[in-house]
Amino acid sequence: MTYFDSIIGQDSIKAHLSELVSRNALPHSLLFYGESGLGKLDMAIGLASLLLGRQVFSQPKGESYLAEVKEARLANGDTEKRIEAEGLPIYMDKGDAFWIRPMKTTLKVEQWYSLLQDHLSVAGNGNRVVIVEDFHTANAVMANAMLKTIEEPPEQVYFIIITNKINTVLPTIISRCMGVGFNSVDVDTIRTALVARGITGDIEQALLAGHGNPQLVEKLATQGRIEMLELAVKVMDILAFETRWFSMISLACESLSRENLTELMHWLRLISRDMMALKIGAQDTQLQVPMYKTQLLRLLPRWSMQALSEVITETLQAERALRLHIKTALVVDGLCIALHDAREED
Repeated sequence: MTYFDSIIGQDSIKAHLSELVSRNALPHSLLFYGESGLGKLDMAIGLASLLLGRQVFSQPKGESYLAEVKEARLANGDTEKRIEAEGLPIYMDKGDAFWIRPMKTTLKVEQWYSLLQDHLSVAGNGNRVVIVEDFHTANAVMANAMLKTIEEPPEQVYFIIITNKINTVLPTIISRCMGVGFNSVDVDTIRTALVARGITGDIEQALLAGHGNPQLVEKLATQGRIEMLELAVKVMDILAFETRWFSMISLACESLSRENLTELMHWLRLISRDMMALKIGAQDTQLQVPMYKTQLLRLLPRWSMQALSEVITETLQAERALRLHIKTALVVDGLCIALHDAREED
């Protein structure tokens, strides 16, 4: 057993990090990047555990640790609603492992100042590790505060920064970190791991749609659905057939987080590419989401190739707007109008 057992694939990263730790040659600042679902958080927790010589935060994804924190907060009088809406500024495991997560939807500079003043301002008795999750949600003030720290890190403190969007990270931060890129995992490795975990769903169908993303494949195999993918199909259907398209889409998206909307943009692009592929006679094995072929065939007569290409362009622009923290309602409204106009023009 190792601290990396919960991670599917990424064997070269596991080996490289383990070697650096064994040689006492690990840089004090690391940047883990790659799409969601490839094991970045579990790798960070595993590396922190290796550096400290004990399991920290629990695997996978700190779930049991977070459940214990929730129980403690409830016992102290916090409400379920508040706990779900907002996490703690800093999660701590025995004073030498720290985990900073977005509060609501954003990493705040106050969290970083609290870490520095309350925990890192005094010398430790050994290694300490700070995990910063979803760094792409940090604003410029938070990013610059972190930059100053990692330029001159406290002794024996390691920073592991995690992001799904490397292009949003300041170049000055990238230059001061060892970058660790996470890539898709081969289907045989994912298949073997899921079978070993006792997954009994349609793994082969999930592998076709999962594109080497272990978390996505497991979710498809166990649940048979992805919420944002289903919503993306629904949006395309509403735009094609409903007269009240604007209000229907606004209502469907009004409670979505910025992260949810970013995922929705991803699936809209994949659906539009599948529809373009179907128009030229693509086979099931060439589709990104083959399980939705029947629904997409129904939509084909209502969407031209030009309109489908506009879906790709407009969703990329919407993602940029989300990264700039433009109000989500404005992003959704602008996207709806643009896609409706593109479809109507043809």
